[in-house]
Amino acid sequence: MNAIRIGVPIIGTACLTVGCAFLTIWLTDLVPEGDWAGLIRALLVICVALGALVAIAWSAYFSLILRRTLKS
Repeated sequence: MNAIRIGVPIIGTACLTVGCAFLTIWLTDLVPEGDWAGLIRALLVICVALGALVAIAWSAYFSLILRRTLKS
């Protein structure tokens, strides 16, 4: 049971990170070349990274609430 408590969040975080990396690559390839292309690509990378961090934080908070609920 302890391995599940540790393994599931690690696997979930790894899958989310890989998915965000592929999403970032795909979205930055869609940006057309031009004067603002570098800025748009940087903003895409920042937004995807922040979205991933929010998803990981929300997941950790949700699992904490779920664990406390199941204990009581």
